[in-house]
Amino acid sequence: PMYQFTHDIVQQTIYELTSPNDKTLLHKTIGNNLLKSAANNPTLHLLAVDQINIFCKDGNLSHEESEQYAHANATAAKFAIGSSSFEQARSYINVGIQLLEAQHWQTQYSL
Repeated sequence: PMYQFTHDIVQQTIYELTSPNDKTLLHKTIGNNLLKSAANNPTLHLLAVDQINIFCKDGNLSHEESEQYAHANATAAKFAIGSSSFEQARSYINVGIQLLEAQHWQTQYSL
């Protein structure tokens, strides 16, 4: 279901009343939906990755999700570099590296 709030305080209150596990899943859902519709839109892609990275801090990721989100962070870093947001790019790169496997030089070299 999609809800539209007319007042930020109502939205913030509902968010604060949401359980931490549900918040984590909410960020994942929002991020994935934005990522699907981002196509070549850098702004949407960056918003999507920001949401996904909130999920990645607390969520248990599958191998496939880790790899998908590492790719998304690499793309976000390229978009950030393109707009001269180097600190933001560094943040995306750091998260992407954390999502890689321990032996990523052999298994995920393209990243």
